[in-house]
Amino acid sequence: MEPLTLRVGFTLQDNLFMLKYIYLLFLTVPLFLFSQQESFFSLYRYNMNIVNPAFAGSENETTLSLTSRNQWISIENAPKTQVLIFSSPRKKNVGLGVSFISNKFYVEDTSIAYVDFSYKLNLTEQTKLFFGLKGGASFFKADISSLVSTNNVSDPAQKAVSSTRPNFGIGTLIKSKNYWISFSIPRLFGNNNNNDIYTSSDRVHTYFSGGTNIKLTDDFILKPSFISRKVEYLPMSHEISINLDFKNNIQIGSFYRSNNRTGALLFISLKKFFDIGYAYELNIDKNLSSLGINNHEIFLRVKFSGGSNQSESEAFSDKTSEDESGT
Repeated sequence: MEPLTLRVGFTLQDNLFMLKYIYLLFLTVPLFLFSQQESFFSLYRYNMNIVNPAFAGSENETTLSLTSRNQWISIENAPKTQVLIFSSPRKKNVGLGVSFISNKFYVEDTSIAYVDFSYKLNLTEQTKLFFGLKGGASFFKADISSLVSTNNVSDPAQKAVSSTRPNFGIGTLIKSKNYWISFSIPRLFGNNNNNDIYTSSDRVHTYFSGGTNIKLTDDFILKPSFISRKVEYLPMSHEISINLDFKNNIQIGSFYRSNNRTGALLFISLKKFFDIGYAYELNIDKNLSSLGINNHEIFLRVKFSGGSNQSESEAFSDKTSEDESGT
């Protein structure tokens, strides 16, 4: 593949436009070198099944959720992520789940499919301990042939490539009425594909997260939470968020991530069986804020068991069923 150059015949505006893309490409080099790293989610509290299989079935009701995340909204062919999660509690303290993730970024296309299994232990009447196992694979494709060359000479490196990587994950969750603590490694094994055309690899991710409920009044509950992520060979990242809940129907909140990103979110529960959430994320780094590389994220969820608004995938306010309490 030929090196990227600035052509002399370009106008100053064209050159500045290309420099903007070169700068973004430089910032995203780790994505190309370690292309299979897991996405950040502003609404991570509602997508914990992705990183921890112990959350499968932990809500005491069957749910189906969809998340769509569009990054760098001012840039063409920027990263886009879609997530579909199914979670259901089964008999004998067992929970099952399925998750599908689609990541698209320029010429790269990654699909991830996993099946989750969880088992619940009742530590006390209000405190549960969940163990989870995750198994599946990621499917990577890169259509390098779609890259535009500056001349008509055929480049043998410009061809479509693909790979399939099976993997397994583990996780644990402690869940009580007013708090939750989660630890997980959703992909236990690092996989590498190296050849003359491209380098692609899975890195081991480790997650530690938690949250609590702080009752302010009968109508308002403050819900702070955090998530920390360590990726092999990369610096550790952290995110903290604070949501204000009104009558378990409406939540508004804000968050901050250690990579100089912040944002706000809104979450609404409708008719006890449908939830909708939205998050807007922006970069506060003074060197990047003018580029307009902000993100949108939308979350939709259907609850099939006719549960209560208090049942969230964040697993904050566990409702104890009659068979569990013995009443």
